[in-house]
Amino acid sequence: MEVHHHPDLHHKKKNFKEYFLEFLMIFLAVTMGFFAEQLREHYVEIKTEEKYVQSLYNDLKMDTLLIQRTVDEKKWVIDKFDSVEKIIASNEISKNNEFVYYAEKYVTFNDVFTSQDITYQQLKSSGGFRYLENIELYKKLADYYNLYSRYQSVDGSFGYQHEGINETLDLEAKMFNAKDLASLDNYNAHTFYDLALRPDGGKFEPIITDKQSLNLLYLRIHHAKWRASASKLFLGWLEDKAAELINDLKKEYQLQ
Repeated sequence: MEVHHHPDLHHKKKNFKEYFLEFLMIFLAVTMGFFAEQLREHYVEIKTEEKYVQSLYNDLKMDTLLIQRTVDEKKWVIDKFDSVEKIIASNEISKNNEFVYYAEKYVTFNDVFTSQDITYQQLKSSGGFRYLENIELYKKLADYYNLYSRYQSVDGSFGYQHEGINETLDLEAKMFNAKDLASLDNYNAHTFYDLALRPDGGKFEPIITDKQSLNLLYLRIHHAKWRASASKLFLGWLEDKAAELINDLKKEYQLQ
């Protein structure tokens, strides 16, 4: 007759040391997982910060190039407006008739600096500024783009911006020969400097020179010169701030 041995259902009690070791292993596993996740998030934040900073740096470098180009254009056109003011003041329009036609085209042509602010706008919309730990750097960025907004209010946009197109056309139709003036439009222009064709020896119909018309033209030219001068001033401030930010970013993040 077989004898069946029943298993011992009474387990031996664990002592305190065994419970403590189990607790310690679970605690260490959870803690290591926590720290691993923290390290991973920190690594991702560092990489995200580096990406944003490099993009900001590239944007600002491009801005400095565009600012300098626009400043050069402002200087060039201010010189043209200044010459026309002197021509009108000295009553020598008949000797410089074609040049005044030429300068008039640049009253309505106005190139503006457009900031490469895509990265800045992304940082604003996504809350990405939390990645920038340097508060002073953030403040300088905000100052730069606030100044850019102020510049935009001064320089407007390309073309007929600070005066109505109807008023401009009325004055031009009164003082200039429409066909002669329109003939200066350059449809194959590549730069700001050749948007209008320089009259090449052709004789345009003389500009109307009654006192009221000349006064209106002088004020129109003077306003355009003032606008260009004010824009140049703002552009100079922007260029200084952009250069300072570029240097700060290079030092802070060891950029090349």
